[in-house]
Amino acid sequence: MALEENAELREEITRLRSDNKQLRRRLGSDASATHTTMRPIPEPTLPPPTGAGGLPHADASSSAETKIALFRALFAGRDDVYAKRWVSAKSGRTGWSPAEDNPFAKNKAEEDRVFWPLSEETLFRHLDPTRRGRAELHVGLYPLLADDTCRLLACDFDGKDGSDWRADAVAYDTACRETGVPALLEISRSGKGAHVWTFFTGPIPASTARALGMALLRRAIDARGQMELSSYDRLFPAQDFLPTKAKSRFRFGSLIALPLQGACRAGGTTVFVDPGTWQPYPDQFAHLSRTQRLAQADVEALVNKLGPVKAGPSPAAHELGTRPRRKTLGKAPARVEARIAAMLTISTAGLPSQLLAALKHTAAFHNPEFYRKQNQRFSTFNTPASSAASTPLTPTGSSCPVAWRTKPQRSSLRPAAPFPSPATCPTPLRSLPTSPEHSRPPSTKQWTRWPGTWREPWWRRRAQERPSWPAP
Repeated sequence: MALEENAELREEITRLRSDNKQLRRRLGSDASATHTTMRPIPEPTLPPPTGAGGLPHADASSSAETKIALFRALFAGRDDVYAKRWVSAKSGRTGWSPAEDNPFAKNKAEEDRVFWPLSEETLFRHLDPTRRGRAELHVGLYPLLADDTCRLLACDFDGKDGSDWRADAVAYDTACRETGVPALLEISRSGKGAHVWTFFTGPIPASTARALGMALLRRAIDARGQMELSSYDRLFPAQDFLPTKAKSRFRFGSLIALPLQGACRAGGTTVFVDPGTWQPYPDQFAHLSRTQRLAQADVEALVNKLGPVKAGPSPAAHELGTRPRRKTLGKAPARVEARIAAMLTISTAGLPSQLLAALKHTAAFHNPEFYRKQNQRFSTFNTPASSAASTPLTPTGSSCPVAWRTKPQRSSLRPAAPFPSPATCPTPLRSLPTSPEHSRPPSTKQWTRWPGTWREPWWRRRAQERPSWPAP
């Protein structure tokens, strides 16, 4: 039976081939043409999933390429250079320097330096959690682009001096959310500070981004109800214009350490956390995929709405008339004690947050040296952008002026000698006196450059230091 079925099948195949030849003749094709097989239909390729605002979607199970694409879309800065953290094997000192060829050559000219670009391989080494010890890489980003624009804004809070950096960072994050600015809160690499990140859909002028950050800081100070955000360090980018006339590493502007470093994530640092609980998000990359970004038009509208930061009362506080109502001032005491001597000391016991913030901003002023260097494209390192001539002395007193303040950028200026607190002052706090002896030091003293301190004149000090010779 099998042989008969095979014979029938061969006859059927022969008949079908002759029919195909006849059909080809009718269609005008060559009968002797060989039969060509049909090409397989390619399967349609689906576009990669996208997150919020057109960002690449990634989660913990995504490939390394997808995670790096999401990371690079958010944390965008200069691609032609990056910084890396180094640790001295001899002294244990740490620092950041641009990655380049032969970085230990001291006599190398600036035009001969070859910097390394920020590649995907570099970011992979930064994010890789398996690299430990000398194999790990900490990458620093230069957020200020060559055309004086930026694609992100970061506010740095440092708690190494014992300040309450968590409360300050939460106050800034709350100010962002109240004004409609999306923000991400990150614990810094040291574990004793925080970064609050805001991202943009495209490059915007750094001056506009920094104006937004300063306005948000002003609101955060008003909400904290204190004289200052003591843990606030600086904004990134730290300059409005790229310091092209600066030397060495300063010509790229300030750098900020990138988050999600592989070795640090295991220790609970460089991760994004919930502002309410300070607990890391379970899936860091999935949370980044849902991040919202601001367009340039939105940033400019917010800056115009919040207004520029000026010296004087806060624009966020209520305007006080000639006879303000008590509900406008809050629960302020009926009498505020103060004392004037070498400086003005005001008791802050019972003062509402609006008045505390107004006192600080009234005593603040912009530093013209910072803006001169910035406009001339010199480095502004160790040059504060603004100065505050006030500082809290005790929980119940604040003095104005005392010393040059060093915010919003770190400075090497030392503080002045502490002024006696109201509790230890020989005379109690009272209404402002008008006698002239309270407003100037004794005539045998000489003012120093530090307000509120004085010393003996040089000729008197030299006479005291002169050795006394025995009488002949």
